[in-house]
Amino acid sequence: MVSDRLDMKVQIANLYYRQNLSQQEIAKEMNISRTTVSRILKSCIDEGIVTIHIKNTSMYQYELEKKLEKRYGLKHVSVVSNQEDSELILKAIAASTSEYLSNIITQDVCIGISSGTTIAGIIYHLNPIDNHNVDVYQMLGDASHQTSSCSSFLTIDLAKILRGVPHAMHVPLLVHTKVLRDLLLEEPLNKRHFQRLANLDIAIVGLGDVNAMLPDISDTWYNFTEDKEALREKNVVGDICGVFIDNEGKICDTSIQDRTIAIPLEQLKRIPHCIAVAFGRKKRYIAKAAIKGGYVKVMMIDEELACALLEED
Repeated sequence: MVSDRLDMKVQIANLYYRQNLSQQEIAKEMNISRTTVSRILKSCIDEGIVTIHIKNTSMYQYELEKKLEKRYGLKHVSVVSNQEDSELILKAIAASTSEYLSNIITQDVCIGISSGTTIAGIIYHLNPIDNHNVDVYQMLGDASHQTSSCSSFLTIDLAKILRGVPHAMHVPLLVHTKVLRDLLLEEPLNKRHFQRLANLDIAIVGLGDVNAMLPDISDTWYNFTEDKEALREKNVVGDICGVFIDNEGKICDTSIQDRTIAIPLEQLKRIPHCIAVAFGRKKRYIAKAAIKGGYVKVMMIDEELACALLEED
C-alpha cells in the first residue's frame, strides 16, 4: 500500500509534529482520508519513527513556562532548576537549547551567535546537529582579547560542535569613530557577511548588563568611562549583541552605537527563532527590555529569572 511507504510516514509525521498541521489539513494536502492519516501517525509511534519525549521538568517549572509565554506572547520558554553551581545551570540551559534546536531544525539552517560568558558556558554542552547542513555566523565584533568569550572564537567553536561551517569576521565590536565603522562595513568580506546575517533562521543571544559590557578596566585599548556615564543617563539596562537598550527595549541614542559593529536589532526581530539564554535575578531588567523590544521570541532561563520576570514592575 502507498500509505505503508516509509517516506510518506516520515512526511506525515513532520507535518503533524513539527509543522503543527491538523490531521484534517494533512489529509487534504496529501489527498488521503483523515482515518489513513490517523493510522499512519499511530504506526509511526509503533515503529519508532516518532518517539514521544516527556521533558524532565517539575510541574512548577512547567507552570512558570506557560505563564511567561502567555504574559509576554513568547513562542517558547524553558525554565531550568535553580542551582548553587552556575555550571550546572549552564548545562541544563544547554540541554534545553539542544532539545529546542532538534525540534525546529528540519532542513539546512543558518545560525547566528552572539558572545558573553553565558553563551560561552552553554555552547560546549550543545549536541551536534546531524542530517542537515549548518552555517554558523558571528553577529558582532570582538569586544575582548580573551578567546574564552571572544565572539569570533565562539563562532568557530560552535560550528565545530554542531558539525557546521563557521563564518567569523575578526573585527572589533567598538571603534574610535563612525567613519571608521562605516569603512569597515564597506569592506567586501564584511559587507557580504552582514548581507548574509539578514537571512538567519536561528539566533542564540546572551543578555548583557552595563557593568559586564562596560567594565571599569578593559583588556582592550578602549576606555569605557565616558560611554558608561552617557548610557546610564539614558536609562540603559543592558545590551543585546553589543547594542544598548533602555527598559522599554528602545535602542539608546548615544555615540557609542554609531561606533559599534554588530547586527542591527531590527534585523534580529525578523529572525524566526531568536533564542535568549540567561539566568539569575540580575538579568530581569535586560530580559524584560529584550522582550518588550520584540528582539527575542524564545527564552532559556532558570527559575530565579523566571520568577523575577513574573513580578509586577
